[in-house]
Amino acid sequence: MTPELVTRLTEQMRYEFARTAPPDGFPRFPDIPVERFTSDEFWELESEHLWPKVWVIAGRVDDVPNVGDFITFDDLGPPMILVRGRDKQVRAFYNTCQHRGAPVVREAKGTSKLLRCQYHSWSYDIDSGRLVSVPDERDFVGLDKSQRCLATIRCEVWDGWIFLNQDPDAMPLTDWLGPIPSELAELQGPRLRTVARESEVVPCNWKVTAEAFLEVYHFKHIHSRGGDSLLDNRGAVMSLLPNGNSRMITPYSKATFSALGMQDFDDYKHIVLPGFEDIDTVNDMVRCTSSAYSVFPNLITPIAAYGFPFITFWPIDKRTTRIDWTHYAPIDFDPTDGLPDLWRGRLANFAQIMAEDFWNMAPMQKSLESPAMRGVPINYQERRIWHFHEQLDTMVGRDRIPTELQVAQLIGPYIER
Repeated sequence: MTPELVTRLTEQMRYEFARTAPPDGFPRFPDIPVERFTSDEFWELESEHLWPKVWVIAGRVDDVPNVGDFITFDDLGPPMILVRGRDKQVRAFYNTCQHRGAPVVREAKGTSKLLRCQYHSWSYDIDSGRLVSVPDERDFVGLDKSQRCLATIRCEVWDGWIFLNQDPDAMPLTDWLGPIPSELAELQGPRLRTVARESEVVPCNWKVTAEAFLEVYHFKHIHSRGGDSLLDNRGAVMSLLPNGNSRMITPYSKATFSALGMQDFDDYKHIVLPGFEDIDTVNDMVRCTSSAYSVFPNLITPIAAYGFPFITFWPIDKRTTRIDWTHYAPIDFDPTDGLPDLWRGRLANFAQIMAEDFWNMAPMQKSLESPAMRGVPINYQERRIWHFHEQLDTMVGRDRIPTELQVAQLIGPYIER
């Protein structure tokens, strides 16, 4: 973040604390149709027209550090494989042999000089996916190996994170992310390593899980500690960014900032947590607030100077979602040898926060499917949720969505350009 952005966000926090109503002219949101979370029709629209067209995180470059290293990725449905080629580039292919459809690799990860199907040993080059070897090729009449390459998938890397997009015509990843790469450059992404991965399956629609991380309206009700909240949602700044992405900066509560030696919410200090490797380039506002970014459609990251998680939401079916959270940090130890006590404590604390959210999410699907639920009203604090739903409709195509399932396009004037 630039000093100018920090100053602007701080001024916006002061405005949020002082306001007595939403800004003049801010639109009233109609209810979000409940059927967006419950109907087979909307689920099928998302499956066919959303997920095949969006950038999603698929791994980290340290998952495939050496030539020939590969990992499989099945979270979008079709089986895929990421592999590092001889030119050190990471590429993605559908994990589908072009002979009889068997997977090219069956292991979750490994190393290979060729991608060799274990059914009949059709073999493919790791750089291009080109079919290079067919056992008993003489028995195939007119086989053109150049037409039987592995199907490729768009694969791009941002600061060490690998993203995939099944749409060959999608905009470049850095364009999709908008200002996020420049604002998060201070996290020194290429320097980070994977600390730990955790996962939970929650019985609710994936949008219910994502929405929980797009507002802090719920925070003091779900995450209070002995009646006190770490954050003060009254000062939260919700920034709507292009392509459904967003930013949320929430000041600490008085009890929290006082414990840190701050005189007020904006008395930012260069706080360094003892025992953790520090990312010294992280600005002081981030160190003294809860700062989070969302990348549409399914990635949230609450950033910090000593490391942070990427939280992702993967739909399993209409009523079930797998939530993953992977912590990254500038660590000076090998996580496979075990984690230091400080990191174990940090992960346990974050898992408790996640469990509190899961406790709240789990019964929501049943309630959303109740005849008592007529619609979902959204307030000014929750405007990131409306922004999320508008982008969802844009990606699916409004002409494909029945009128009664759409959300109105209202948020455009409030998107930072």
